[in-house]
Amino acid sequence: MTAQSARVPVGANVLLGIVAMVPLHSAWWLLNHRIFGGGFVDGQPSTLFEVCAADCDRVGLAGLALAVTGALVLLAVLVVDVLIPSHRRKPLRPWLMATLLIPVPYVLFQGVSFVLS
Repeated sequence: MTAQSARVPVGANVLLGIVAMVPLHSAWWLLNHRIFGGGFVDGQPSTLFEVCAADCDRVGLAGLALAVTGALVLLAVLVVDVLIPSHRRKPLRPWLMATLLIPVPYVLFQGVSFVLS
């Protein structure tokens, strides 16, 4: 495989990673605010009201964004990384290896936002 032919799968998957920032950020928000944000209040497990409080209205929106955009991104990954190369009789290995680059834009975004805050 030449460097020229490796650019196409890498570029396509980095672009998919930019689109995947929405479901990745929704999952991160849900994990931080809903699952890990609860915990204990006065030594007792917190109730739904204590965990949720003002965030309950946003939990539904983040869950919906995660479900819808996550499904669309998975469909796009299937089409771009499996169906199109198979249809064009291209080897799947470079495309499937390049899927590891999908979270890179989100990780860079999180790193930059951490440094700037």
